[in-house]
Amino acid sequence: MVNILTTKRTRAIAKFFGMVALLIALNSLSQPFLFRIDLTGDRRYTLSDASKHVMRQLDNTVQVYVFLDGNLSLPLKKLRATIKETLEELKVHAGMRLRYEFVDAVAETSPSELPQLYASLQARGLAPVTEEERTPGGGRLERTVFPGALVVYTQTLDTTARTREIAVNFLQDNSGANADESLLMAQQNVEPALTGAIARITRKDLPHIAFVEGHGELDEYETGDICRELSPFARLDRLEINGDIHALDPYAAVVIARPAKPWSDADKLALDQYIMRGGRVAWFLDAVEVHHDSLANGLNTLAFACTHGLDDQLFRYGVRINPTIIQDLQCAMLPVNIAPPGQTADFKPAPWTYYPLLVPPPDNILTRGLNLILSKYPSAIDTVGKNPAVTKKNILYSSEYSRTQAVPALVSLSQTAQRPDPAAFAQPFLPVAVMLEGTFTSAFLNRPLQHYRLRQPFTFRETGAPAKMIVVADGDIIRNDVVRRADGTRIFPLGFDRYMNVQFGNRNFVKNCMYYLLDDENTLQIRPREWTMRLLDRAKTFPQRSLWIAVNTIAPLLLILFAGAIFAGWRKRAYL
Repeated sequence: MVNILTTKRTRAIAKFFGMVALLIALNSLSQPFLFRIDLTGDRRYTLSDASKHVMRQLDNTVQVYVFLDGNLSLPLKKLRATIKETLEELKVHAGMRLRYEFVDAVAETSPSELPQLYASLQARGLAPVTEEERTPGGGRLERTVFPGALVVYTQTLDTTARTREIAVNFLQDNSGANADESLLMAQQNVEPALTGAIARITRKDLPHIAFVEGHGELDEYETGDICRELSPFARLDRLEINGDIHALDPYAAVVIARPAKPWSDADKLALDQYIMRGGRVAWFLDAVEVHHDSLANGLNTLAFACTHGLDDQLFRYGVRINPTIIQDLQCAMLPVNIAPPGQTADFKPAPWTYYPLLVPPPDNILTRGLNLILSKYPSAIDTVGKNPAVTKKNILYSSEYSRTQAVPALVSLSQTAQRPDPAAFAQPFLPVAVMLEGTFTSAFLNRPLQHYRLRQPFTFRETGAPAKMIVVADGDIIRNDVVRRADGTRIFPLGFDRYMNVQFGNRNFVKNCMYYLLDDENTLQIRPREWTMRLLDRAKTFPQRSLWIAVNTIAPLLLILFAGAIFAGWRKRAYL
């Protein structure tokens, strides 16, 4: 009997060590191969092919510093876990060329130095978020966190090294979204935010982008935020054409940001021939001019058509911006003084239908996943002509409840005191922006060019190489708020509404437009994927809260005891 038991135990021990040796051997042999199974229905743990490609193309080390560590709330802990899982997945394909570190900057800084730390992080592009936390005594404690990351890349050029840095903000303000939806959108955006930043910062040859000046365009402060966002992956210049037919030749893309003065024919011809040579142009134009400062100082002002003189050129390319103002019930707020005359001013926010919140289509690669776009006095846009060589697609719309107002028109603050009639807003989904791609025909075809004062001779092109352009019928979409004071100039984030305290999607929209114009396909393909929200029904779960707490606490223990009893019975039968 003893010999039988000894033999069984010896065999069991041999089987055990044999299984251990087999597992070790399989693990060693499988190291060079990547094999993972994602059983989620929305494939949330599977990287896109574009992300894998970007990681495999890294040639130098990329360091990611994530500012989410230490004492975090439960939603931020979930976001931190998603970020860590994504970085681990990226690291599988990048190897040692990708490094990351979670930083608790607040814990490492004394209270007296916190304001300086916050200012430094904001200056580097990280957006702060204020969190509320309940204290044990029942009070509330507010703290500032920076749910973002800094991506740092050092590129060696000959004998010199150049370090570049780009900020990534995971949590965005999304109007109309509750806390659970905002967290879900932040988690969905982790992979495209990280991979897109790495793809842009590791580009070897930076494209050149020109912001045209000389016709009353937005200055370097009014476009300061988008220039800071574009600077890590492009070289930016501010340029006056001054009749130079070749002034735009060195640039991969050109931005025309809300001109207020007429363009000369020579400058228009230079821009036209740049497009004929395959140039890329982003037009942010106002068709209607409204002196908002006059409106703020009084009760009304006059809206009239702009005189930048680019309408005929755009019409030839296939676009017409109508001299109208769009009013929309889906709009931003405007502070209005409601105090009677002679009394202390009392400003209250009121819906201002002239500030529509434009809808980005979810089925377009430029606008998928974006928040609403803040606009100010936009106009409706039409596509014209039947050039089969040019494809056109609308990329921004007003809401279902909108209408147009012809100019000249009186714009009055007294409208905020009236309740709008939804039936009067019966022009739904008015297009405000359009993308065009193809072979355009010159706007100067059959025109006598000898009258234009050109500085150099050139060969005129009637049609040209394939080109791209984006036309937006509102120059304010690319304009950030600026406060000029004696102690300096403050630039607000593009798309940030100071009165609503909401960050709209203007910045990401303009960046996506530039990626499209620059043929940055990798960045455009790395887009947020749709995750399904599987939330509990609070109306049903709250009354049964105690029951479900008991089930989730006791059921695992009973399952373990049951499994232990079965295993003990099996051992007793096997060895006795």
